[in-house]
Amino acid sequence: MVDRQRPAKDMMRLIQLLSGHKASGLTVKEIAARMETSPRTVHRYLAALHDIEPDLASRLSEDSQEKIWFLPSTRTRLPPVTAEQLSSLTAISKFMHAHGQEGFAQTLTSLRDSLQAGLDRTALMRIEPDLEVLDASIEVTHRPGPKSAYDPQIRTQLLKAITCELQIEFRYTDVRGRKTSTRRVSPYALVAGPRAYLIGREHKSGDIRNFAMHGIRDITELESAAPRRGFDARSYVAQSFGAFHDGEFHQWVLRFKPSTAHELKSYQFHPSQTMTTLHNGEVEVSFRCESIREVAYECFRWSEHLSWIGPIALQDTVTKICNDIKAACSPLP
Repeated sequence: MVDRQRPAKDMMRLIQLLSGHKASGLTVKEIAARMETSPRTVHRYLAALHDIEPDLASRLSEDSQEKIWFLPSTRTRLPPVTAEQLSSLTAISKFMHAHGQEGFAQTLTSLRDSLQAGLDRTALMRIEPDLEVLDASIEVTHRPGPKSAYDPQIRTQLLKAITCELQIEFRYTDVRGRKTSTRRVSPYALVAGPRAYLIGREHKSGDIRNFAMHGIRDITELESAAPRRGFDARSYVAQSFGAFHDGEFHQWVLRFKPSTAHELKSYQFHPSQTMTTLHNGEVEVSFRCESIREVAYECFRWSEHLSWIGPIALQDTVTKICNDIKAACSPLP
C-alpha cells in the first residue's frame, strides 16, 4: 500500500532533524541514513524546504568540503510528542532495566516524564486513552542468562569524564575477581550489553582496553586531558564479535544446512558478513573480526544446524571447549 502522506511526513522529519542539530548540522549522507532514504531524495526535500523554511542554511565542512545543513529557527509548527513515542520510551527503559543497565533505564524514564509534563492539558487528554492501552500492551521479557549490575553513579562519573575529555583513576577488579589494582585511563566510550564496558586507553601501557563496569570503583577525575587521537568507538567495537578483543583476526566461515536458510535471512552475525547459498542448498556465512572464543560460543548455539566451520583455529577452539565440557560431565569421584 502506498503511503500518500509519506512526503509530508518526511518533510516534518527533516525539519525535526535539522532543527534538532542546529548547532553542529548534518550532511546529506547523514540525513539520508537517519531518514532511511537516498541522498537524491534528500536533495529534493532540501530544495523544497527552502520555500517553507527561509532560514535553512548550510556551510562547508573544513575536513570533507561537504555541505552541512542546519535550521537555526523554524516557522513550521512541529507536532507534539505522541502516545506511541512515550510508550516506546517506557518499553526501552524496561528493556535496559531487564539487562542490568539501571542508569540508562532511569534516564529514559525521566525523559518520558519530562516530555509528558511538557504537554498541555488538552494534548495530554487527547493521547491519554491510547497511552494507557499501549503501556498495558507492552511487556519486556528476556531470556534467563548472565547480566551484570553496576552502580548508576559510576556511569554518571564516567560519562562526565568522557564528555570533558579528562583522564581518570580508579580501582579495578578483573572479571574473575583475582586481581585488584589502580588504573589510570583516558575514557573514550561506554558499551552496553549483557556486560557493560568502559573503553579507554590505559596510561601505563598506552593500549586500548575494555574495563567491565562492575569492576570499577573509587573514580577520581584528574586534571590531565584525554584526547581521543582519532579513536572511533564504532569502528573499534565492530572489530570484535562480542565484548572481547583478543587480537586474533580471522575470516570466519560457518556453513549451515539447507533447512536453516529461511531463519538466516533475518539474522546478522556481524556487520561485515556475506551470505552465499551453495549449489547443494547449504548457506555459507563469512565474516571477519576478532574474539575467537565468542565466535566458538556462537557455533554451539547453532550446533544442530551447522555442517562445517572454519578455519582450523576455530575448529581447535571448539574442540577444546567440547573437551572441557566433557571433563565437567564426568562422574563425581
